Order: sequence, then C-alpha cells, then structure tokens
Amino acid sequence: MCEVLYISESELFDGDSTDLRELGLDSVRFVLLMKKLDVTRGSDLQKRLVADLSIAGWTQLLELGQPEGVT
Repeated sequence: MCEVLYISESELFDGDSTDLRELGLDSVRFVLLMKKLDVTRGSDLQKRLVADLSIAGWTQLLELGQPEGVT
C-alpha cells in the first residue's frame, strides 16, 4: 500500500487505524491497489474494503480473502 500511495510506513501516524484517505487514497489509487492486491472489480471483498478504509480493516479483510469463484 505504501508503494501505491507514495508514502513511507512512518506516515502511518495512527498505526493500523490510520484512515487511508488521509494518506492520499483517491479513486485512481484505489483502483491501482485493487489491481495490485488482485481484488476483483465489483466483488463483495472490494465492497467491504470500501466500507472500512483503515490499514487494520484492510488487513483483516484481506486475511479472510475472497472466496473462490466470487467476482
């Protein structure tokens, strides 16, 4: 994420609760992150990621992953 947002880990001032929008996450960078993370466009996982824009939220959701065959 740091690479796509052009930030360093030191900029995660609230640690895992840092809101990604405060770090420059916009629609273009969101699409880049989804591609980099191999998240299918319009998938349930993508919708859940949109609902929780924190490092902790994304970590938790990505660890759960996307069920096979879900698009």
